[in-house]
Amino acid sequence: MADADSKADKAAKREADQLAEVDKYVEEAKVDVGKAEQALSSIKDDFAKELEATKKRERELAKVKVSKENVEFLQKEMELSHDEAERVLKIHKDDVHAAVHKLLAS
Repeated sequence: MADADSKADKAAKREADQLAEVDKYVEEAKVDVGKAEQALSSIKDDFAKELEATKKRERELAKVKVSKENVEFLQKEMELSHDEAERVLKIHKDDVHAAVHKLLAS
């Protein structure tokens, strides 16, 4: 009978040790909610800044005037659509030489 009690005690101790290991693992795996929220907030802020910078850049490009002749030249010689030619010229402030150089380099 003592042998059976000893086996039961050993089994109970083993189960308790295993449960402690599981608890330890679960505690280690818990996410710090505050840190996760802070990281998410930081990502959102970075995205908002990038979006605002993109909008600002698009507003600046919209103000740049390009000549029809330069757009047609790029369309013909570089085989670009009207929108592509216009955009690359706006980026390079209607400088055909810089626009062609950039297109050939990429």
